[in-house]
Amino acid sequence: MHTRVTLAVLVALGFGAVAGAVEHASIDLGHPFVAPSLLARAAAGEAELACIVTLRRDPLRTVAAPGELEASVARATSALEATWGPLGVGVARRDEALPVVSLRVPAVHLAELAADPLVAGVWPNRVARAFRREGRALMNVVGVTSHGFDGRGVGIAVLDTGVDYGHTELAPGGSDPSAKTVKLRDAVANDGDPRDEQGHGTSVSGIAAGKSGGVAPSATVVAVRVLDDEGEGTDEQILAGIDAVLVSVHAGNPFNIRVLNMSFGGYDDDEWPPGPGHCDSIAGAYAAAFEELVAAGVLPVAAAGNGGCSRGIAWPACISTALAVGAVYDDEICSLTLPLIGCVSHDATFGEGQCMDSGCTDSTATDRITCYSDSSEALDVLAPSTCAKTPKMGGGTEDCFGGTSAASPYAAGVAALLAQAYPARGPEAIRAALKSTGRLRPDGRNNVTRPRIDAGAAYAYLATHCDTLAQPAGLSAPFAEACAGKAFVVRWSGTPWATSYTVQSAATPDFASPQETTVSGTTAAVTAPGAGTTLFIRVRAVTDCGTASPWSVTLTAAVRGDCAGPPRPVLHR
Repeated sequence: MHTRVTLAVLVALGFGAVAGAVEHASIDLGHPFVAPSLLARAAAGEAELACIVTLRRDPLRTVAAPGELEASVARATSALEATWGPLGVGVARRDEALPVVSLRVPAVHLAELAADPLVAGVWPNRVARAFRREGRALMNVVGVTSHGFDGRGVGIAVLDTGVDYGHTELAPGGSDPSAKTVKLRDAVANDGDPRDEQGHGTSVSGIAAGKSGGVAPSATVVAVRVLDDEGEGTDEQILAGIDAVLVSVHAGNPFNIRVLNMSFGGYDDDEWPPGPGHCDSIAGAYAAAFEELVAAGVLPVAAAGNGGCSRGIAWPACISTALAVGAVYDDEICSLTLPLIGCVSHDATFGEGQCMDSGCTDSTATDRITCYSDSSEALDVLAPSTCAKTPKMGGGTEDCFGGTSAASPYAAGVAALLAQAYPARGPEAIRAALKSTGRLRPDGRNNVTRPRIDAGAAYAYLATHCDTLAQPAGLSAPFAEACAGKAFVVRWSGTPWATSYTVQSAATPDFASPQETTVSGTTAAVTAPGAGTTLFIRVRAVTDCGTASPWSVTLTAAVRGDCAGPPRPVLHR
């Protein structure tokens, strides 16, 4: 399968959501990456190319208080338009909280665009496709629901073909928290009505949160349509859907979105056929988008893929911050029944996939990894599939919905139950609980062993697990210099099990009289002291059970009084 070309370039700026004023955002000093396939297509004379461009952090951004992030994205987009518009580059799509903009870019200017000081990397704008194929008992969901948790008050964002919010399992649809299905965004038709026109998203939503049979039956489905009536969607549409989720979360998170499900994905014969390991380096916009989701307290859950691959999984599941979900059979499947005799075969045959030209056949058995499920070291967990009885678009039920498309919302539903049970635990902790528990299942194709989700075990793990926290890593600041009396933004990598972070800043390295703040995310604004001093900053992680990590490595920044000139950039400590 080759990448479909669309006339768009996506530009992603790695901004983070922070509170308070900031002077600048950080800059990545690495060399920009350009996908070889794009260079080849440009050399072959294509007029316009479909790409994803991630930018270095914007040095012009001056504020990041709630509501101001969107303004900074708009300013950056306008700056790009002013620079590249005379060369034929036009803005086709603008996003808000997620700094992504769609551009029409002449191929002859690809190299120049990549050399722009703002650009960190350029990738194709790929096409994702829906993955198709009951499992509550197998996953021991009663181990959580028996404690009174059913997902109430938790939002699961479902990025898919939309949702039939008129279905009894998923009604009513609306735009406020009282709705069962929140109509958030249609990124295909560019409006606010994500009604399903294909059926896939309705079935996926029913597995995660259907009223009578969903894993989290009282959870809110937050519908975002990113795939069309053929079950396909471009990166541009998917990222616009993620952006809509982030806009809602940043606006106070009225639907308490804690999980985002993606039962779709794709392969790229040039950059990701798929390959081993994670794919952050070839899908930079997704890596940046998922980083923003995690920082905002949302766990991205993605289907591993139905290609029968054993050396890699589909994107975007291959992004390192996603919970990548593969598939196991929830029970034997009777494929042939004879009169008077009954079932005589439990074999299941599946059609061709990315890595299986002739398809595959399994002798089905409970908890056996399906032959079509993509697998590699990048896979995180396994969940049931084939055959799920789930809501069908237009009413009634889909009697045999399966594939990793089913496995992913099973996992997302469990994550929503855990988020309700432990509201202070962030996405990293929930992901770690799911990965650290469950029945281990070996994959004979590649000797990769992963746990099949056990909701009760994950619940118990979160109740008792307060390991010593790791020291926060990746503490970084936008520049090596700060402006006296002005706010200065720092960020760091999330620490599993952390429910908050304590940030200290001081004018002395011993932190004798520090300014201290507590934040729930992985960014914070600190205020620089007087000119001529040095600002010292450190952070540690804290859990809701009282455990605290060691302090991070100390970050330093010289403080100056005259900030008229350009500051000196720094990547990280």
